[in-house]
Amino acid sequence: MSLARATLLHEWRRFLPGLLSVAFAGVLMLVQLGLLLGMFGTVTVLVDRSDANLWVTSPETESFDQSRDIPANLGALLRLHPAVARSETLLVHDADWRSGDDTRVAVTLVGLTPAADALACPQPMRAALCAKLAEPSAVVIDRGEADKLHTGVGRLGEVNGHRVRVVGLSEGLRSIGNTYVFASSQTARYLSEPPATGEDLTTFVLAKARSDAPEAVRDDLQALLHRPAYRIWTDREFSYNSQRWWLTESGVGAGFLFSSLLGLIIGTVITSQTLRGVILSTLREYATFRAIGVPAAKLSAVVLEQSLWIGALGALLTVLVSVLANALAQALYVPLVLTWWAVLAAVLIGLITAVISGLLALRELYRLQPAELLR
Repeated sequence: MSLARATLLHEWRRFLPGLLSVAFAGVLMLVQLGLLLGMFGTVTVLVDRSDANLWVTSPETESFDQSRDIPANLGALLRLHPAVARSETLLVHDADWRSGDDTRVAVTLVGLTPAADALACPQPMRAALCAKLAEPSAVVIDRGEADKLHTGVGRLGEVNGHRVRVVGLSEGLRSIGNTYVFASSQTARYLSEPPATGEDLTTFVLAKARSDAPEAVRDDLQALLHRPAYRIWTDREFSYNSQRWWLTESGVGAGFLFSSLLGLIIGTVITSQTLRGVILSTLREYATFRAIGVPAAKLSAVVLEQSLWIGALGALLTVLVSVLANALAQALYVPLVLTWWAVLAAVLIGLITAVISGLLALRELYRLQPAELLR
């Protein structure tokens, strides 16, 4: 066993604060980043979990929640293209929910085709819930929003003054803004206020391209529909642009990003100073080694190895605590997203911080003289 590991095992109480500081900084970074990704992921949850790879919106649309109504008959025009397999409409309108105990909540009414294989039917609802929406005045809400709406399966409520019945609860379809209430397109038009009259309008027209390269189909359709009137996105483009807009243009996104960066900086600084203090607390032991003739270079290797071990163990503890935090967030319906690259980034930052702290302590080590033992 190397001297560095033997020292860590024997003096583990001395090095424990440094290890915990590395783990704390890593968990702080991961949770902040996970909340950031989860929050903005809810903006495009209907885009990311649908089966459509082409979206038609109004020309001024920059985010999913900003689109204005467009003619619903555009779907028939899209189907004329030989590369388009299917097309559907998706209606998204603001509405007012009132539960049986007179609780009022602002919601977002989502009208889609009531079929399990519908393009707009989100993945968590495809097993049976979308088909249940074919019932008159049937709606589906997310399980995480049931308490907020004071309702449950089989219970009645009102949307814009019209009575509806909850026929099911979805999973993982919460929004950063209003609560989603899913209904069939026919029910949604009936519940919309004021009732739709005249031209048949919808919020989005969705399509499924036959090829694996929807970008080429998008370009053909964009030339056909004329860009000044409508805008066509691939699903990835629409999702990315919506999240980018919330991150850079909205005050919510900028504030959340600032708090995440501030947490990262504070965690890194605290870790660096704590770990450096732990290493500096062992200088008298290193002075003893210098007194018996051990070269400073070998002692430097011991310090760096200790830093690496502390960083590695702190990173391992970071991963374990983050897994527990993710499980707790899922149980509480908190939108926390932990990706592999985020975990890898937190681990690397922890290791780099530990190594930098060790390098900073080396300056004191090279200044060290055996006379330190006489103080």
